[in-house]
Amino acid sequence: MAPMTDLLDPPATRDAAASAPRSLTLTSALAGLAAPAIVLAGCMVVALVGWYASDAGAHGTTRDALRVGTDAWLMAHGAHLHLATGSVAVTLTALPLGLTAVSLYVAHRLGVWAASTSAVEDARALGVATLVLSGLYGVVALVCAVLAGTASAAPSLPWSFLGGVVVGLAGGGTGLLRGSRLAWRHRVPESLRACALGAVSATLLLVAAGSVLATVALLVDFDTAANVLSRLHADVAGGLLYTVVVAAVAPNAALLSSSYLLGPGFSVGAGTLVSPAAVTLGPVPAFPLLAALPAPGTPPAWLDALVVAPVAAAVLATVLVLRRHPALTYDVGLLRGAGSGVLGGLLLTGLVALAGGAVGPGRMSDIGAPLLDTLVAAPVAMGVGGLFTGVAVTWWARRR
Repeated sequence: MAPMTDLLDPPATRDAAASAPRSLTLTSALAGLAAPAIVLAGCMVVALVGWYASDAGAHGTTRDALRVGTDAWLMAHGAHLHLATGSVAVTLTALPLGLTAVSLYVAHRLGVWAASTSAVEDARALGVATLVLSGLYGVVALVCAVLAGTASAAPSLPWSFLGGVVVGLAGGGTGLLRGSRLAWRHRVPESLRACALGAVSATLLLVAAGSVLATVALLVDFDTAANVLSRLHADVAGGLLYTVVVAAVAPNAALLSSSYLLGPGFSVGAGTLVSPAAVTLGPVPAFPLLAALPAPGTPPAWLDALVVAPVAAAVLATVLVLRRHPALTYDVGLLRGAGSGVLGGLLLTGLVALAGGAVGPGRMSDIGAPLLDTLVAAPVAMGVGGLFTGVAVTWWARRR
């Protein structure tokens, strides 16, 4: 009967039914399930390969390797991992921000797919879809935390759910907004859009400068990093696994280096400080990336010139913003320049806060930058750079 019914339907009706857009709620639910599953599967594969390559599976089981991959994925979402070995108990709170960035990107791309292949009626439907996507993402993270928890390694259930929801909101929500093609930009004042663009640009430029600094410092002491790796007796498979781990925490190093460029610096353990003014270190874990740390003592005086990097980042970001959003009055140019710098400083401080955390017991529970000092230094340095650049670029535009 179905073929006969299709033959009786007019061609226009059949074409309209075939081209009818999907339900936004349904595609958002699929995205909320697929986004965590894709990255989680990748983490499990890496954990399985590393487990088998290390000793051909002689120690532990496949289930243990899968738990390690799941724990790493949950930590990337902010889940605190409680470890207990005998009488020693420690809680790991540091986020591998490289893995967090991958999770955000996958959620964003699937959010774009969900919105671009569905009927987006209005902002209310988009909001419901965002809640569905982020809620299911959080539920997946919670279920994974329950299944992966053991007496010796237990992810925090509330933090797992909350982290999943936040990644779903930040990644999937922006993807849904981008793919919806709703005309929302004209509702946002141009100065606010300019400041937001300038803040993101200034932050990315300073983080890029921090990445360059960390890379150069690592290359200068590359022999030390190689010696650390050799002492770990890592073969080819172990070296590749360490490379994956380094890539997962590379954004953390770049952000802490950005705090170094701002002046406050950062700590790699209780009672330590790495800054342009002074370097105080103690015993650090045998990790190749830590070979980039400078020698204890008073750094060379020329390193003080590095504190110009935040100002330069704000200057360049303001120039780029005012080329895209020109200002012909000084008050508008000042607002967009200073706003870009101050908001960029606040954004950078928030990211630097995510780069720290506990990575072990005792003194290794204090890794990160002094947030209060960073909160003062970042908006001031970047705000001053943006303010003067905004006035200068506006003067040049008025002159032309």
